[in-house]
Amino acid sequence: MTRRTPRISTATEGLTRGAPLVMVLVLSLAAPVRAQDPIRPEALRTRLFALAADSMMGRDPGTPGAEQATAYVAAEFKRMGLEPMGDGGGFFQTLPLGRMAPDPTSWLEAGATRLRYGADFLLLGQASLDESLTSTPVVYGGLLDQPEHWPDAERLRGMLVVFGLAPDTPPRGLGAALRDPRLAQAFGVAAVMLERLPPAVVDQIRRGGISMGPPETGSGPLVLILTDTAGRRILGGPIEGRQPGTAGPPLSGRVQIGYRPFAIPARNVVAVLPGRDPTLRGEYVSLTAHNDHVGLTPQAVDHDSLRAYNRVVRPMGADSPERPATNDEQRRIQAIRDSLRALRPPRRDSIFNGADDDGSGTVALLEIAAALARSPERPRRSILFVSHTAEELGLLGSEWFTDHPTVPRESIVAEFDMDMIGRGGADDLPDGGPGYLELIGSRRLSKEFGDSLEAVNARLPAPFTFNYEYDAPGHPLQYYCRADHYSYARYGIPSASLSRGEHLDYHQVTDEPQYIDYQALASVARLVRDAATVIGNMDHRPRIDGPVGDPKAPCRQ
Repeated sequence: MTRRTPRISTATEGLTRGAPLVMVLVLSLAAPVRAQDPIRPEALRTRLFALAADSMMGRDPGTPGAEQATAYVAAEFKRMGLEPMGDGGGFFQTLPLGRMAPDPTSWLEAGATRLRYGADFLLLGQASLDESLTSTPVVYGGLLDQPEHWPDAERLRGMLVVFGLAPDTPPRGLGAALRDPRLAQAFGVAAVMLERLPPAVVDQIRRGGISMGPPETGSGPLVLILTDTAGRRILGGPIEGRQPGTAGPPLSGRVQIGYRPFAIPARNVVAVLPGRDPTLRGEYVSLTAHNDHVGLTPQAVDHDSLRAYNRVVRPMGADSPERPATNDEQRRIQAIRDSLRALRPPRRDSIFNGADDDGSGTVALLEIAAALARSPERPRRSILFVSHTAEELGLLGSEWFTDHPTVPRESIVAEFDMDMIGRGGADDLPDGGPGYLELIGSRRLSKEFGDSLEAVNARLPAPFTFNYEYDAPGHPLQYYCRADHYSYARYGIPSASLSRGEHLDYHQVTDEPQYIDYQALASVARLVRDAATVIGNMDHRPRIDGPVGDPKAPCRQ
């Protein structure tokens, strides 16, 4: 708020020349000065440069960087005077995470050709297995993303079914296709021909899939990721013109996957600010954000060159298809790169700092906690702060917390999740600007909950314009199923995901704190604080008037 200059009045009436001059200064303000909001952009900036520093090494769960990040969050909760609400009276809730690690000595043999693990094929599996293939029949299954053309599964049981992939399949479509339960459940062992996988994806597959505790030992669903060359050798020729169901020569080999627990535990950080009302103190409004990110890339890239390429070709970062630039795009990329080279020398980068995803939500969570803890009047209900881990691994931290809550699950009356709330400007999105905010899930379970958030927003000095587009049922980007709020919503807890959208640095090593809009980040944090306070002070919990499904059923956008 602009401070008005004090009006200065001089009283000289009735004074004669030579008489003592008495100056009377009358200070007045035309309007009261609004106190500075305790959630300040500069405090958010200081926190984020610490949390998203290179020293955190990308905060991948189970690594020293993630351990350091969660220790920082817990220390801040303790310093603020919040009460621990994790396991055993502490701030941490540990997840039993481990990796289903492929055995690098695994091998396959197609005719006289020995195929090597890591060079010719990779393994995906969610069960411990030791699979021997002896003259196993091979058959072509068609294109992976066209299940309507797959051959009959019963007729092919016990065979190795090899799938191709359409060259224009986007990354998100590839991930969904690989996770299709029909793939391995129907065929037992399946293979997918993939060429030119991004190095980060190859590294992730080599390290193995994530498992919540050791699975049962035994032969389980298995997917082989083949290079196109290896796929042609296994099938005995190219897939072009080949009909689904066409047989190839038999295959032999041995593939193994075993469980390896994380050496450094993955952990949520949980704290509570007790409510002031003895009657309502046993109910909670949950505020959440995830503290993890995706670690390191095995191959360093030039930071500014990647930003220039993504600015032109991949405006949504990892959610945009990776493709060669056209000649015109190459010229635009070169112009951007040249302008950056005039400012600074090249910089090699291999750390996914995760400043916006979700360092922004994490530091907002901390500043909200600090502001409420210092407030002279706390909300009537208690405020539960949960810093989730393993969101990037499939919402595992929030799934574990809501499956094993450290407060009675039925006592959580509402939840607000903040994820990627630090960008959203006109340079990031066509409709972006300081008032842009995506809202997902707020009215799916409780219209009253959604209306309350709208009302709080309307009272802000500069209200946000909510974008509900990505909340639409069936939206292809599946945002409703890709944020931690869903783990709460599946149990019938009114929940909202707040985000300022994807951008060119999404899941890139370029997601760094110097690109964050700290004024807008502070505005989102204030909105969430005020909304949590309103829900925390209501005489009743938000009424449920939407459908509540089976919490263990697959999510539906």
